[in-house]
Amino acid sequence: MSLNQAIKSRSASLSALRSTLLVVALVFQSAGLIRAQESSPMPEQEKKSETTAPRAIYKLPFPENHSKVIDQAAALGAPMLALHKALKEAESSSYKKKDVVSLFDLSQHASKKRYYTIDLKAGVVLAYHASHGKGNGGHEKATSFRGFNETGSNKTPLGPLKTGGAGYPYDGYEYVKDEVTGKSYSGQMILDVIGTKKYNSNIHREGIWVVIHTKWYTTEGYRKTNNGVLGRSLGCIVFDPAYNNKIISRTQGGSLIYITVGNDSIEKYL
Repeated sequence: MSLNQAIKSRSASLSALRSTLLVVALVFQSAGLIRAQESSPMPEQEKKSETTAPRAIYKLPFPENHSKVIDQAAALGAPMLALHKALKEAESSSYKKKDVVSLFDLSQHASKKRYYTIDLKAGVVLAYHASHGKGNGGHEKATSFRGFNETGSNKTPLGPLKTGGAGYPYDGYEYVKDEVTGKSYSGQMILDVIGTKKYNSNIHREGIWVVIHTKWYTTEGYRKTNNGVLGRSLGCIVFDPAYNNKIISRTQGGSLIYITVGNDSIEKYL
């Protein structure tokens, strides 16, 4: 074989090999075994963002603010897997009001601002102090969760709930005084919440009546004299009177409140 023939033969072999490798690569890629741009590692900042802030596209209004509120919630200490579940749940037709979603994390210490309102319209997340029920355990931390759908449990219910149509005044809940600072708050409202799943189906006015309201044991003065901790409710979600009506006004009308224990599955406590 001449030198020229040998060169042509080697070139043909290399060309055939390249074609074979390309076909193999395409097969593996279509099977999901290799990824495009695999040779370019993801920047550390993007890796962190991917693990702490889910970037799913939610079927909710104001999509231009979704990433913004997710980042804010992460910075405020919200459980991010639970937040993702809440935003997906809010897509359901069970919730008429979709421009705001609330998340209450019972795994956090009671001195923490562990109740989050995710305002999709404004692109803002706010965190608040909120009480858990006496049946959930001591003042400092909720530790007991099973049986929340049973009458007399005095436990804050878990899972998705929806807010009632509108806040309203109720005797015994309209006026609150901070006994430490002396400041008084009148015109306070309450708001019904209703369970939307089989496992929290007893949460409604004719069953286990759970509402959003305020009481003296949530005031700033009370917290300051009790190591930052709030008092406990009979299962209701109780806020400081300084912002109780603000939360009710923003979330009333059928919005989602998702109550969770960190990122745990709700089924763990059924």
